[in-house]
Amino acid sequence: MRAVAIVNDNARRLGGRLRGKLERALPGNVRFTGSLDDARATIRAEIKRGCDLVVLGGGDGTVVMGLTLIAEACRGFGRPDPAIAILRLGSGNAIADTVGATDDVLDDLARVSRGGGRHTRVPMLDVLGVRAPFVGVGVDALLLEDHEAVGRIVDRVPVARRLLGGASRYALSVALRSVPRFATGDRPHARVINTGSPAIEMSRTGATGREEPRGTKLWEGTCTLVAGATIPFFGFGLKMFAFANERAGRFHLRCGDSSLFEIVRSTPAAFRGEYFSDRVADFLCDRVTIELDRETAVEAGGELLGRHRTIDLAITPPITLVSLRD
Repeated sequence: MRAVAIVNDNARRLGGRLRGKLERALPGNVRFTGSLDDARATIRAEIKRGCDLVVLGGGDGTVVMGLTLIAEACRGFGRPDPAIAILRLGSGNAIADTVGATDDVLDDLARVSRGGGRHTRVPMLDVLGVRAPFVGVGVDALLLEDHEAVGRIVDRVPVARRLLGGASRYALSVALRSVPRFATGDRPHARVINTGSPAIEMSRTGATGREEPRGTKLWEGTCTLVAGATIPFFGFGLKMFAFANERAGRFHLRCGDSSLFEIVRSTPAAFRGEYFSDRVADFLCDRVTIELDRETAVEAGGELLGRHRTIDLAITPPITLVSLRD
């Protein structure tokens, strides 16, 4: 088995000492990439050369773009998708949480490169030409957008750039931008249409027995969150998608217009996978269209995809992820 590790050179946890240790853990087969173009060229070269396992090192955004570039390269060279393993090196680690990647990235790399771990088939979502395990419109994308805006300001001030790490920047962006925007009601109006197989309505206890046919409006309202996922986690340990693995060929769609107070109050339940509300609707779907009354930020696996008024979500064939869970 040939394994190659492709590591985001800008990953939060990556330092000079760790770089050397990673290179020694998989001699001759660790690549560090510093930009999207660099990652694309590196992945194309490795897929063309042939590999059975690609280990992606970084956060959710790194993994999502890596998966997209791998799919692009495999189509171009007529190669099957390799298995994918994850090194937990980023700020948002929902995909790492899903596969049980640990903080000991050297041990994880050694295990998967020796063929360890359990291969599991996981579908993705296709959105705007990207494949990702979760996609969101609403408060999640707003937080990412505000975090990037605050980060650009901080990076222009040398002292602030040195003193303010990822957690501090998130805290600043939430306090200074996200909460004021949310509190003043600056949210888009969303309409979600089922464009695939009958959508299965879900409740706290499971399927309600009600199915909505193709063409049905599933939900409409002021958008706090409209999101789909094929994995339970939504970043930072939030287990927002309790039904993600409920049925093959379906993803969990959540639509809600919860208030800021309800979001804060329900955070502990969201970490346990127990957040349900009269203001949140849940469905199992294979394809939907989200229509918005204005251009709105969209995020896929922690990666901002710009602002759009119409978004199509569709489940894709599964990829092989290496799970380190016992």
